[in-house]
Amino acid sequence: MSKGKKAANKLPLPTASEAAFEKLLASFLDPAGAPRSAGETSLPQAERDEFVTRLYDERAKFLAPRTIADSPRFNTKIVGTSFEGRQDIVAGLSVGVELALERQPSNEHDPNAIAVLFGNLPLGYIKREHAVHLAPVIDSGVAYRCFISALTGGGELHRGVNIVVEQVRQTAVLSSANAIIDADAAMVQHALIGDRPVREAQRAVLERLENGKNALAVLGTGRGKSFCFQYPAAVRALDSGQKTIAVYPLRALANDQYEAVRRRFEGFGLRIFRANGSIDAEERTALFDALSSGTWDLIFATPEFLQFHRDAFSQSSRPSLIVVDEAHHLFESKHRAAYGRIAAVIAELGSPQVLALTATAGDDAFAQITRELAIESWVIDPTVRDNLHIVDARETSNKVAYLRELFAEPGRAIVYCNSRDETVKVSDELRKTYGNEIIYYHAGLGHEERLGVERYFRDGGVRVVVATTAFGEGIDLPDIRNVVLYHMNFNFTEFNQQAGRAGRDDAPARIHLLFGERDRSLNEYLIDAEAPTLATLREIYKGVRGLSRNGVVHMPAVEMARTLDIPKTNEKTIGAALRIFEESNLIEIGTDEDGRFIRFLPTDGRVDLTKNERFAEGEAERENFARFSEFALKRSPETLEAVINRPIYPRNVPLTR
Repeated sequence: MSKGKKAANKLPLPTASEAAFEKLLASFLDPAGAPRSAGETSLPQAERDEFVTRLYDERAKFLAPRTIADSPRFNTKIVGTSFEGRQDIVAGLSVGVELALERQPSNEHDPNAIAVLFGNLPLGYIKREHAVHLAPVIDSGVAYRCFISALTGGGELHRGVNIVVEQVRQTAVLSSANAIIDADAAMVQHALIGDRPVREAQRAVLERLENGKNALAVLGTGRGKSFCFQYPAAVRALDSGQKTIAVYPLRALANDQYEAVRRRFEGFGLRIFRANGSIDAEERTALFDALSSGTWDLIFATPEFLQFHRDAFSQSSRPSLIVVDEAHHLFESKHRAAYGRIAAVIAELGSPQVLALTATAGDDAFAQITRELAIESWVIDPTVRDNLHIVDARETSNKVAYLRELFAEPGRAIVYCNSRDETVKVSDELRKTYGNEIIYYHAGLGHEERLGVERYFRDGGVRVVVATTAFGEGIDLPDIRNVVLYHMNFNFTEFNQQAGRAGRDDAPARIHLLFGERDRSLNEYLIDAEAPTLATLREIYKGVRGLSRNGVVHMPAVEMARTLDIPKTNEKTIGAALRIFEESNLIEIGTDEDGRFIRFLPTDGRVDLTKNERFAEGEAERENFARFSEFALKRSPETLEAVINRPIYPRNVPLTR
């Protein structure tokens, strides 16, 4: 279904196109059409062993900092557009025009040069810092294409061209979402949930959206809340270009969903962005270019971003649907300014349709959600997943020994760790006992490696994956017998999501809690490092200013952190602080002949940093973790189990309206 083509969006969802996926799915499914059990695989063991061995042999490569070449799609600006009469060519361009990339290995100024052309006319070059990583990839035979995402300048200012560069994939696909050419509703459904039927509660939510209602869905963990908005968001975008904003309480949650949805819909042509304080300057520029031109379909945002930048969602960027996920935060975080303003912001955006999603809506929360979001209809799924059981192993001293004993039992399992390094370290130890049945997974893996891990886990060649939170979305295997929380989660939602991936076949499954007080201290350190407190921001501002000469500093963040030696501060803390200062008009960041510079700007009195978007998001993460860690460490296993396996919904209201 292409943009502008009107298609029925009635349920039951169409199934005619599922035959197109039969061959694609054959490597995942047994003759009965179900994922194979762990240990039962149709793939040659030698092929599996070669893949797993390569992943371990190249572990250092996948742990190295990622470059632009690791991304299948990125945004950048063409450099050199002001030379050799190119401004006249740029003046005739428009957003969406496809451009060509040309490798120039013989370029006398840069052997990694990649020229950008409009037909045969040169426009400029890919930035040197990107070209050094892209050139070897292009030289190896990987193709890229690019198109204009925004045009800047004009008048007395020289014109600039922002572009999106994306890899042209020519390898065999391993999941349905990579094979889309002409998408329709059934293919969207298949990309999201495969051959599984739409649950009755999900169907009821979609019907209410289709009828134009503002709706609330109260669904427990693992009952498919995400499908309730991802399906209509994709179908509406492909059908008629309608736009959806999905609001998440924390930027980490928004980022996780962004990555998962982008992968599921790869090949559909959907323009998906994330909008929060964690994105870098280049991604932020691309986002605001898309908002300015209306060239986006789905944005994952924090309430702070929506509040601070609501004016950007005007004219061609008006959303038709706003999704408020984890909607209980309207009640639980009502002290948070952005949640207190969310109803007013939605009204300022033209009162688009609203879908609220949560697993936690007691009497008071339900009343506030329905009142503030003008909810007209709701669906409550009271299903209790009583097959899930908490195994309380908190404060376990030898976690690896615990896992060795656990995995002596058969069955598929996921072990969740908080860092890439730990996934490799833990899986490496377990591999000494269980060989190539154990594999690791984290966001540093390349695209093909990630698909390979998913393939072998789904097919049964691998039975245990040691992973960061990046693993799980889109896997949804029914027979995961054990989920292990090796480290403490950062929030309730992540805890629920990871635990809820166990036992989706309704057979008994266990969630093992191995975290303890040491994990709390580590997480607090990580949060403080990436979300500096007000006191730390003051120290950094004072310290960096002291390093300046005539109000200008030329020094990388890592050297600043080492020189200033402020407690709980590293290069990430410095980077976050500088972005906050820049957005608060305290400093200017740019590049001159001596490299990257920081210039201090004059200020008119006191600057309130607490009103900064990035700062507010960081404070929300700190507060959420404080609440979650106290709960996760102090509450009984029975209480934790209840949080995982059942929704909380109001008394004395009908389950549907």
